[in-house]
Amino acid sequence: MLDYLVLADSPVVFEDVQGGHTVITDLRVDDVLPELRAEVESHETHTPGHRAALQRFVLAQRQVRNTPDGYWVASTNPEAAQHCLTGSTELRDVRSAAVMSDGVSRLVTEYEMATWYDVFAALRTVGPRGLIETVRKTEASDPTGRRWPRYKSGDDATVAYCQW
Repeated sequence: MLDYLVLADSPVVFEDVQGGHTVITDLRVDDVLPELRAEVESHETHTPGHRAALQRFVLAQRQVRNTPDGYWVASTNPEAAQHCLTGSTELRDVRSAAVMSDGVSRLVTEYEMATWYDVFAALRTVGPRGLIETVRKTEASDPTGRRWPRYKSGDDATVAYCQW
């Protein structure tokens, strides 16, 4: 069995033996403060309006982060672990798995510049570093967030890949 634990918007993605993909992610953060999120995304990054809206959004997030009225992230509060998504999948059904930050997964989910099939093909051929370079090139093609509204030009990008 493969056991997983997911907290916040950093997914675990399983590639099954037939080449399909199962994505486990906690998107509760997207349900919190949608008006403030929309305000941030209405501005191009690196503008005074964006900076001001982002500051308001971050301050409001701090009030609801790791609370029953908000969303949960790993932090110094051990109670967050009680709110994660957990489960198991049969090892025999999985060919490989990737755990990644949302800064990588947005290549599929937000930018729609790749599919999960493409992501796993890249992980097999160019590895995590090559996949992250693809994310960075994609972000660089829209430095002000006009095509893909977002909080910052480039987000954290981390990926761990396992295959067997």
